[in-house]
Amino acid sequence: MSSRLRTIGVASLIAAVGFAVYAAASGTALPSPGELELLQQAAGLHEGRLRLFFQVADERWLQPIPVYLTALAALVAPAGSAARYATAAAGAIDVALMFVLAQRLFPRRLIPLGAALLLLVTPAHYVHARLGTDAIFVLPFVLTWLICLADYLRDGRTVSAVAGAFALGAGVYSQPAAPLTMMFLLVVTLAAMGASARLTARSAVISIGAFTVPLLLAAGWFAAHPQSYADTFGRWVIHAAHLRFPLDGVRALVNWTTLGTRVSLYWGFFDPSWLFFDGPAAPQALRGSAPFFLATLVLLVPGVRWTLTHASAGVKALLLGGVAVSPLAASTLGEPHAIHSAMTVVPMVLIVATAGVVTALSHGKRVWQALAWLAMAACAADFGVFYVSYWG
Repeated sequence: MSSRLRTIGVASLIAAVGFAVYAAASGTALPSPGELELLQQAAGLHEGRLRLFFQVADERWLQPIPVYLTALAALVAPAGSAARYATAAAGAIDVALMFVLAQRLFPRRLIPLGAALLLLVTPAHYVHARLGTDAIFVLPFVLTWLICLADYLRDGRTVSAVAGAFALGAGVYSQPAAPLTMMFLLVVTLAAMGASARLTARSAVISIGAFTVPLLLAAGWFAAHPQSYADTFGRWVIHAAHLRFPLDGVRALVNWTTLGTRVSLYWGFFDPSWLFFDGPAAPQALRGSAPFFLATLVLLVPGVRWTLTHASAGVKALLLGGVAVSPLAASTLGEPHAIHSAMTVVPMVLIVATAGVVTALSHGKRVWQALAWLAMAACAADFGVFYVSYWG
């Protein structure tokens, strides 16, 4: 069996396991308000009310991908659980793509499988893959982009850069924070190309063009329905008034009060006390649990060292740049500790943590190897505690 077929087979098996884990007991809890929004808008599609953006309330809109996938899930799943089955499917795809990505970066036996399992059980991903809301739908696009860029940085094939940039553009329609996030990740794409000495005028134009192609759908929609811009992209990306008067947008951006608030929210996102420690600062959806396991923080120490000293310049820019820009959209939208709007940070943090496992296991001293095994065992124990508290 060829290595490609073996990868596809293992990834498919991982996806099946992930779906079984995330879809388990999907019909036992009452729908959350966010889930009800998705279900109601998806029901409208079956009645023939097709559209690109979906207005829930005065200033509350939904992006199309979660709604259409929920409507698709409703064809084969109980109507009241369709949103949860849709998010479970997205989460399962994430876990499979994480396996493929880790294979690209760490061609060692079992390490890619470990990275996929770590994503499977990490609280931020586990909860949102079961929650029936739109937070998780951005990750398949981001993981596809990471895989394509890893390929491009390795072999320079233009098709990989095009596929990665196109995935970012398509991911714009996955959740409200995605338009800003994908624009920032496009900048990271160009930075990674530059760091690897693969950035040329041609590659930059091709990447930007591939990113722009999916946006033509939104451009056509706004041309036909200009009133929908103000509370969709006008709220998520660029205010309509700032499109008409760009200098006003620049003044608003550099306003000291606004800038100070956004910077405070941005730095607050990286506060370890809420990212890795349970407590009152944890997001409500996580029921008091931190987005990441505490053992992950231990693995990040050698992982960051690997990223800074052993990763190629392009991969270094890709991972560190991706982590750095992931909370920017949530900060711009004024959301503190908004892991649901910054889910793109999850696989990137876990890839760096996986690098920590590789570094420790490759170290000549047995104490480092023992530390790697201890940290992995701690992750399993952390998941056990989290699982009991989540279902308790």
